[in-house]
Amino acid sequence: MLTFDHVTKQFGALKAIDDVSFKVKPGIITAVIGPNGAGKSTLVNMAAGSYGVSSGRILVDGVELQRLPKHRIAHAGLARTYQNIRLFDGMSVVKNLEVALVPPKVGRLVADTFGLTGRAAAEERRARCHAVLERLGLAAHAEQQAGSLAYGQQKLVELARAVVAGPRVLLLDEPAAGLNHGETELLKQHILALRAPDLAMVLIEHDMKLIMSISDTIVVMNRGQVLAQGNAAEIRANTEVQEAYLGQPGAIRDIEAAARGRRNRVRIREGEGLTWHQP
Repeated sequence: MLTFDHVTKQFGALKAIDDVSFKVKPGIITAVIGPNGAGKSTLVNMAAGSYGVSSGRILVDGVELQRLPKHRIAHAGLARTYQNIRLFDGMSVVKNLEVALVPPKVGRLVADTFGLTGRAAAEERRARCHAVLERLGLAAHAEQQAGSLAYGQQKLVELARAVVAGPRVLLLDEPAAGLNHGETELLKQHILALRAPDLAMVLIEHDMKLIMSISDTIVVMNRGQVLAQGNAAEIRANTEVQEAYLGQPGAIRDIEAAARGRRNRVRIREGEGLTWHQP
């Protein structure tokens, strides 16, 4: 379980996260939504160790992440994807996954001592990587350079790399960004297939249609604070949430109805109104 316990983050005089508390339970998908500037990415970056915490605690199964160096956070059971793909373009797809199985600050002597190197260990890692690629429909691309794949496939490789080590907490940072309708539907099915009793998933997204169809619980943030929390029906009916997005009641229902009618995806960003994305 991932726990945010009265977490605050300040950048100078700016309070980007203001006393945020909620829990992400295993076995379900928890979405975190909100306009740009709401604090979603800051929250993810703190959990992943990219930002420090000004006050409060972030815990995975009782372990305080802020007490760990960044390279140890993966050992605590947390993995993430990035909105902007961060693959090793010149390496094969399977090698990109293998990298996730040996932490970057583990030296060769330590790796040898704990059985992380050697032919048997290498074969075990490779088999594990191929199993994940098979699961995500990427087996045929295992030996291709990651940079040669289509954008949607690269997104799936990034997802595969995040799950290959068997995390207990998975942070998905806008996984549908830049995907067309078909690619988003495929991504949705893969995310749903990853749901497991021992895996807590956090989904950061602007794609409201995806959010409402995939999430078990939704946390709405605005101006660095938690505005609301509940299931999709409760969030749809929450007038404070609707006003935070478009300044008028019924906004989320209107967005979803329009998206269904046009088979388009819609993304909402603070100060930009509606932006239609053709499939």
